[in-house]
Order: sequence, then C-alpha cells, then structure tokens
Amino acid sequence: MLAASAAAGDRSAFEELIKRHGPALHRYARTMMRDADAVQDVVQETFVAAWRQIGDFRGDSGVRTWLFSICARKVIDSHRTKRAIPIDDRLLEPVDRSPDSDPFTVASGSEFLAAVESALAELPPRQRAVWLLREVEELTFPQIGTILDLSPDGARGHHHRARATLQGRLVRWQ
Repeated sequence: MLAASAAAGDRSAFEELIKRHGPALHRYARTMMRDADAVQDVVQETFVAAWRQIGDFRGDSGVRTWLFSICARKVIDSHRTKRAIPIDDRLLEPVDRSPDSDPFTVASGSEFLAAVESALAELPPRQRAVWLLREVEELTFPQIGTILDLSPDGARGHHHRARATLQGRLVRWQ
C-alpha cells in the first residue's frame, strides 16, 4: 500500500500518490474556487498536510477520500481568508476545434459548457462540492460524507438539490 510506504518515509511512494490523485484534487479545487493561484496553493497545501499527517492515516477510508477531505478543508480555509477573484475557469476540457469539426456543434458545445459553469457557480458551495465529487470524481455518498463532514444521507440530499437546480437552469439543453 502506497500510504503505508509513504508513512514509512518512502518519498517515491508519496510522489506516486501525488501523481495518482493530484489531477482530481486540482480539478475539484479549480471548480470550487475562482482564483487560479489559490487553486495551486490549495492543492499544494493539501499535499503538504498529507505528507505531515501520513503517519496518522489509519485507513478508515480510502487514501483518495482522505486526500479529498484535506483538500475540501483547505478550500474552505481559503474562502475564509480571502474572497476569490472571478476568472474564466473550465470544468470540462474544451470542445474539439479541429478544422473538420462542425461549427454548430462547436458553438453549441461551448455555450453548453459556459451554461454549466455559470449554473455551478450559482450553487451554494456545499451543493457544488457534493455535485462535483459525485458526478465528476465519481465518489460514493459515504465517501463524500466523510470528505465534507456530512452523513451519507446529507450528502445525498445536497446532491439531489444541486441536480434539481442544475436541471432547472439547463432546461434549454434537455
């Protein structure tokens, strides 16, 4: 197990944890925050805290869940210390803009992504976090509950409200 090796001081094991989980943590933080510099700081602080606490990791949850819980707390801490600066950030990868792609598809895809990003930004932070962890990161409700300090049913309720709100805001694309 990588966490046990990292706890024993194996830096290459911890580097492997960073490689495996860093992109997902970055994606989560990027969508929860507006300031690109703050996103980098939060992910870095997550891994610094994980390195310091790896010896205390008991394995009650998966390493991924444990890392997301640290990252979620770092995101909250960042919101407490300063207001995020609105910038254009992308939840999903850009639409293919190759010369043979259909202009209508490109335009409607870009509009849809912009609408999703706008609708996500309007959700309360906890609902947005639950939706992202469930729909993008494919975590279970018990894992999400552990990460955000909610019961699994509480996570499920936030997810339901987020989906209902997003469906209402994105009715044009249904």
